[in-house]
Amino acid sequence: MHYSNLSNKELLELQKKYRSGLIKEKDIPKNQLKDLKELYKKQIKIINDSIEEDKRKIIEIRKKLKK
Repeated sequence: MHYSNLSNKELLELQKKYRSGLIKEKDIPKNQLKDLKELYKKQIKIINDSIEEDKRKIIEIRKKLKK
């Protein structure tokens, strides 16, 4: 397993700077870039899981409304 040298707060701050264009990918050290990519993967998974849960809830509500 990969362990970050950055705290969660530092990693989120790096993400904020990257997203706002204050820092470019080429300016980020490789280990921090790897951490940033892992953060994005985790965030995407959380979003996808949330979407799937919302879809299940919508289907359940539609079934109840048809009764």
